[in-house]
Amino acid sequence: MHSTALRYFLEVARSGSIADASKRLNVATSAISRQIAKLERELGAELFERRPRGMVPSAAGEILAGHARRSMLDGERAAAEIRELQGPHRGHVRLASFEGFALDILAAAVAAFRREHPGVSFHLWVGTSTEIAERVRDGETDIGVSFNLAPPRGVAVERMMRRPMHALMPRHHPLANRGSVTLAETLPHPVALPDPDRTQRQLIDAACNLQGLRLEPVLSTNSMAALRRFSDIEGCIHFTSAIRDPGRVELGEFVAVPVADESMTDSTLHILTMAGRTLPAAVRGFLDALLAELAPVERS
Repeated sequence: MHSTALRYFLEVARSGSIADASKRLNVATSAISRQIAKLERELGAELFERRPRGMVPSAAGEILAGHARRSMLDGERAAAEIRELQGPHRGHVRLASFEGFALDILAAAVAAFRREHPGVSFHLWVGTSTEIAERVRDGETDIGVSFNLAPPRGVAVERMMRRPMHALMPRHHPLANRGSVTLAETLPHPVALPDPDRTQRQLIDAACNLQGLRLEPVLSTNSMAALRRFSDIEGCIHFTSAIRDPGRVELGEFVAVPVADESMTDSTLHILTMAGRTLPAAVRGFLDALLAELAPVERS
C-alpha cells in the first residue's frame, strides 16, 4: 500500500466521489480509479460501496481509512518533532469548536498558552458539533470541542463534563434576580436564538417540545457573535453553555441565570481527539493545559 494510493483513497472517502476527488487533487479520474483498484486487489476486499449518490467506504474501507489517517498524522507528528529540535516550544495546533466555547473559553486558553509557548501557532475552526467530530475523525483537526453529541467511531473522548445551560440577560431584566429560571418563564420576554441547525438550538427546541412550549425568537442567526451583540443592544435573553460556574453569575452589566429544566442541566461538553493517534508535543501540551483549566468547572 503506497502513500499515493492511500492519499487518493482518503480523498475519495472524504468527498464521496472519484470526480470530486479528481478536482481537489488535480489528478485524472482514471489515475485515482487505478490506485483504488490496486488497493482492493492487494487487500482482497472492496473498499467502497457504489451508490447512486456517490461512494461510501465499506466496512473494510472504514478500517483502512482509520489506519491511513493515523499513518499520515504520525508522519506529520514526526516532522513536527524534528522541527522542535530547532528550538523549544514550537509547533502548530488545529482546533475545532462550537462558537460559544470558542468565544468564551478557547480564545483565552490559546492566548494564555502562547504566553508560555510563543513559538506555537494555532488555527481555530468554528462549526456545528457534528462537523467538529467529523473533522477530528478525518484528521483535519487535532482537538475538537463538541456539545451534546455522541462522538462517532474513530473519535476518542479525552474528557466529558456537564455544562448546564444559562440564560444570559441584562441586570435590569425582570428575571435577573432569580436563582434559576425555566424555559416557560422566558416565554413572555424577547429571546434571541441560534439557527435551528445549531446544537444549542436543537437542545432548547427539544426541551420545549417535551413541555409543549413554543419559544419564538425575535432574532435567530448562525453567528453567536451577532446574536450576543444584538442581545446586548436589545436587552433580550439569549443562552450560553460556556459559563464556568454552574450557578448564577454576574458578568459586568449582565447576569447568567441557570436554566432549571432537567434536559438543560444534563447537557454535556466533549473534548475530542482522533482515536489511536499519538499527539504531537505542542498539541498534547495545549490539550493538557485546556483540561487543567476546565477541571474546576468539571468538579463544580
